[in-house]
Amino acid sequence: MKFKSITMTLEILLFVLGVAGCIMMVMQMKLPIAMLTIITMLLIICSTFDFIKTQKLRKLVYPIITTYFLLIMPIIEKCTNNEVFFVGFAVLGCVITVIFVYKDLTISNKEIELPH
Repeated sequence: MKFKSITMTLEILLFVLGVAGCIMMVMQMKLPIAMLTIITMLLIICSTFDFIKTQKLRKLVYPIITTYFLLIMPIIEKCTNNEVFFVGFAVLGCVITVIFVYKDLTISNKEIELPH
């Protein structure tokens, strides 16, 4: 029971920080590095707890996706001078993320619908 309450608290905290980050981006404010670090760490912890709870390896992919968008994309932007190349990487990352999330949601829904 304690394990569920810890993960639920972490997920609520992650949601609140995510909403605050989205509001800051809409208001065109620069996100603090500490906030991005905390969000990334919470996502890794929550997905690890989710992996432990469900024993599904696909739950560990979410931190990799977040790391790609928060760390690798800025590095690609600084290393390339070609805007088309950078936008291509961004679109490719978004398409792969949408496909993965869609497949994960359909698999999760099928698991829920199956009677035990």
